[in-house]
Amino acid sequence: MNPTCRRSAVLLCYALLATLDLSVMPVAAAELWVGAATADITPDQPVPLTGGTSVRIGREIQSRLTANVLALESRDGQQALDQAILVACDLCVIRPGIQEAFRKHVAARLPGFDVNKLVLAATHTHTAPVLLQDRYEEKDYEDAMQPKEYVPWLYEQMAQAVVKAWESRQAGAVAWGLGHAVAGHNRRVVYADGTAKMHGNTALAEFRGIEGFEDHAVQILCFYDSQKRLKAAALSLATTAQAEGGSTVNADFWAHVRRLIHERHGDQVCVLGFCAPAGDQTPRTQVHKKSEQRMCELRGLTYSQEIGRRVAGTFDDVAAVIAQDIRTDVPLVHRVQTLKLPARIVTEAEHAVAEKVCEDIDAKQTRTKSDHWTRNLYRSIADRYEAQQKGEETTYEMELHVLRLGDVAIATSPFELFLDYGVQIDGRSPALQTFQIQLAGACRQHAYYLPTPRAMAGGTLDDKPFTNYSATVMSNIVGPEGGQVLVDRTVETIESLW
Repeated sequence: MNPTCRRSAVLLCYALLATLDLSVMPVAAAELWVGAATADITPDQPVPLTGGTSVRIGREIQSRLTANVLALESRDGQQALDQAILVACDLCVIRPGIQEAFRKHVAARLPGFDVNKLVLAATHTHTAPVLLQDRYEEKDYEDAMQPKEYVPWLYEQMAQAVVKAWESRQAGAVAWGLGHAVAGHNRRVVYADGTAKMHGNTALAEFRGIEGFEDHAVQILCFYDSQKRLKAAALSLATTAQAEGGSTVNADFWAHVRRLIHERHGDQVCVLGFCAPAGDQTPRTQVHKKSEQRMCELRGLTYSQEIGRRVAGTFDDVAAVIAQDIRTDVPLVHRVQTLKLPARIVTEAEHAVAEKVCEDIDAKQTRTKSDHWTRNLYRSIADRYEAQQKGEETTYEMELHVLRLGDVAIATSPFELFLDYGVQIDGRSPALQTFQIQLAGACRQHAYYLPTPRAMAGGTLDDKPFTNYSATVMSNIVGPEGGQVLVDRTVETIESLW
């Protein structure tokens, strides 16, 4: 082949490759519009607190609870291409029916917005108000604000912030980056006989180790106005907001993260704190407890303040670095799917245990405050068994959100998802960065924990609620089979956007 022909052939090959690359690009860059707002969702009166086996009445406010809203829209000229509203809430869990009812509450005030693309997510603080009236016995709520009173008020507070964020959206920009902060630890302790216990005693001679992995990554998204001034920040890390506890209303370490970011970057910054898959994680280490406590005392900090210090410091570091790569024109694509996951099947033996526990509680002349919570969980096991024997409740329906924002994938799940599943999604994702959010989205049933096979091997259901808690049928609607389906479908959806 002469040089001219050879050169022509090479150019033709490059042209064909370029055409091929363009033909497989699923999304194109577009102008990004951004809005943000914050709602104070702290009740002004005593309120029952959720997250424990019995109700606590919060009569003191240690830190304000907030719902932080991020509104996103991609545009081509005046044409809206796609949209999303993400709401990070200082709540324990988005209980069944809450997101659906809130969407209905706010829909009429969001003309042009598809409310199916609005997502609520909880930080999993155990010091936030109860959302379901029957969560505990009503008499135990005493003189506090009832859940049936708090929830409508919560909807309106959040609605005002959502509308403000959506209506105030303007052309903006985004940057993304990754940092690290030690904020989460695996909380499942393993013993010589193969059993495992959440927050188990490590001082025993039978202690053999911690069950699984820890991920100290902090996924960060920064949003800017048209002048490149910081407007909002979203952070996702694999830990729950449980550095503290007690009976005061508080947002846990996220309150300190927000305070420090506001002090250093301005009060105008809306800070969204998200929990990545962390069903087996907690801010508190199972080892080094005494030395951790000593270091906090030497610094003059509570443990939640210490976690806040670490996370905010990581944000400062990452925000300074990614400021050199701020993007105004990026792809924004938002996919919403309903998945049907195989449910965890209740065995005959588990059904027998559940029935016996319910019978024993019913036979008591005097019940403890935790009996209502315990009976509800065991009764739900028996009810599921009976339904499954009729061929019902063999699947679990959940809502999955997957977004592409520039080089970043964002993916949600409603579960307290064990970290291994999040690691699988991250490891298999084609995105440069994968930003995950658990305890998010709509479900018709409680989602609870989604454990690994390794965790399930740590013990079977018995009459003690905390035997292998988080990995028995008592606290699992979906098991590892469903977890793998969730991972596969999430990754497939991410891949379709790349």
